[in-house]
Amino acid sequence: MECAEIMTQETPQIPQKTRRKLPIKRIVALVVAAAVVVGGAFGIKILFFQGETRIALTETTTYGSLSTVIEGTGTTMPADSVTYTTASTTEITGVYVSAGDTVAAGDLLYTQDDSELDEEIEGYQDELTELQNTLSDAGDQLSELNQRLADLTVTASFYGRITDVTARAGDSVGSGTKLATLVDDSKMTLTQYFSYAYEDQVYVGMKAGVSIASLMTTLNGTVTEIKKVDRVTAEGTRCFAVTVTVDNPGALTEGMTGAGYLLTGSGEKLYPAVEGTLEYYASEDITAPESGKLTAVNVDDYETVTAGATLFVIDGSDLEDQVETTQRSITQTQEKITQTQEKISEAEEKRADYQVTAEMDGKIIMVGVQEGESPRQAGQTAVTLYNLDAMTITANIDELDIDNITMGMEVDITQSGAESDTHYTGTVTAISYEATNTNGVAYFPITITIPSEGALSAGVNVSYTITVGDESEGVLAPIAALQSTTEGTCLFVKADTKPDNAVDLEEGVVPDGFYAVPVETGVSNSQYVRILSGVEEGVEVFTRYQQAAPSGGDTTSQNGEEQGFEGMGDFSGGRPGGMEQGGGMMPGGNMGGGMGGGPRG
Repeated sequence: MECAEIMTQETPQIPQKTRRKLPIKRIVALVVAAAVVVGGAFGIKILFFQGETRIALTETTTYGSLSTVIEGTGTTMPADSVTYTTASTTEITGVYVSAGDTVAAGDLLYTQDDSELDEEIEGYQDELTELQNTLSDAGDQLSELNQRLADLTVTASFYGRITDVTARAGDSVGSGTKLATLVDDSKMTLTQYFSYAYEDQVYVGMKAGVSIASLMTTLNGTVTEIKKVDRVTAEGTRCFAVTVTVDNPGALTEGMTGAGYLLTGSGEKLYPAVEGTLEYYASEDITAPESGKLTAVNVDDYETVTAGATLFVIDGSDLEDQVETTQRSITQTQEKITQTQEKISEAEEKRADYQVTAEMDGKIIMVGVQEGESPRQAGQTAVTLYNLDAMTITANIDELDIDNITMGMEVDITQSGAESDTHYTGTVTAISYEATNTNGVAYFPITITIPSEGALSAGVNVSYTITVGDESEGVLAPIAALQSTTEGTCLFVKADTKPDNAVDLEEGVVPDGFYAVPVETGVSNSQYVRILSGVEEGVEVFTRYQQAAPSGGDTTSQNGEEQGFEGMGDFSGGRPGGMEQGGGMMPGGNMGGGMGGGPRG
């Protein structure tokens, strides 16, 4: 779109950009301050410039809106597009679309030989098997180490009495070293051998008697075990073993001779062919399970202990280090297994890159592969797919206008045609709040989305128009014309006769040929304010004085700024708005806007 023309009319030019509207209270305050300055300047004039001529400058009230139009051009791009690239350099086994085809999501686009994935996955599977074997071995090793570590705390395996304690805390012991003996002497056993002639009469639970000659006592016992061994006496009698258990009244010790007999149901006594000696009911030598230093010895000789009681503790710091190392190795192996499994999954997912389907409905823009050929490299463009339902353009918004742009704001889009223009309604869908500076001009990129249902193609130049600010219309007056007086805010109106609503002010305040008319003001921008009541459009109003030097030379404005009069432009008789402002093209095709909707010409 060409830059907008700078229209020349005998009307004041409406500002190209309005960053924000000034509240009327602030405007009035500024006007009051300006009035003070003007009054001071007027006094100085009386003192030092009596010879100068004052020229009253005026502008004319108009009718229009205070909105600003931001215009520019952009090139359409699809809102959604996908470019598919080759997965590798393997052969293209099939191409199922051509440029210009319309496809639906899920349609097959092309296929590529994926046998290399099978080899890759097979390698990962072999690696996974090795890692799993390593993990299993490490698990067995950890179990063994934990068991050995647990065995360093030596406990009593049954209720009994400790004897023969041979080690003390702090001693270093070797594996298998005897530390003590644990015996259960609450009961005693006597094993004797009976002739096989009694085989059918002897059974477990059978009553028995044990005579202890040294104590001159006989104890009642019970047959608790029978072993069918084959012992032959010197007389040639074949015998089997019978064990009798008796309660220990406290005086029985291991090694005492006992003469036992068995009582049949009829009361008959059966005597053994070979007698035996008393033994403890249970006996166990407690040995060191590992080499190391004894960190605790919790028993003394003849001390009674319960099953599970801790007897000795051996230092296990070496084993603990081994356990920690093994656990760390297991963790690392598990991580490697997870990584390898992920590689297998990723490789399987890659098959979709070899059997390529459309991700969305759209139009095929380009096909860059052919069946039977192999791509020169992986990542070569294979198919480009556009969804033409919606297009986007990028607009670069000047820093003075960006505050007026909001998400969701509607934008007028125009596509120029040979015979007629086509119009669309776009929406602001993205705003960048990071400025870009080009040639000293700061601007902010925004994205405008255009629902076109396929009517717009990619790469088409379109123009956009964004209207910001108050679009409602009314009587407008230059802010410079507002006068703060004792009667309130006024406009000094040029008239041949006094208007009905004019008010009287002090002499010298109102220029000759002008009358003070109170006005009610509304919203404004940086240059114009809406007049709600007091004056109509087309009224010539005083803005300021222009000082003219008495004998040539430069003119001097009443506010103290040096300006040539012709530099002010002709502001009489015109109406602002309805025109585009000059000032050049913004970066990215953005043209500074004029008064949107514009005053009537």
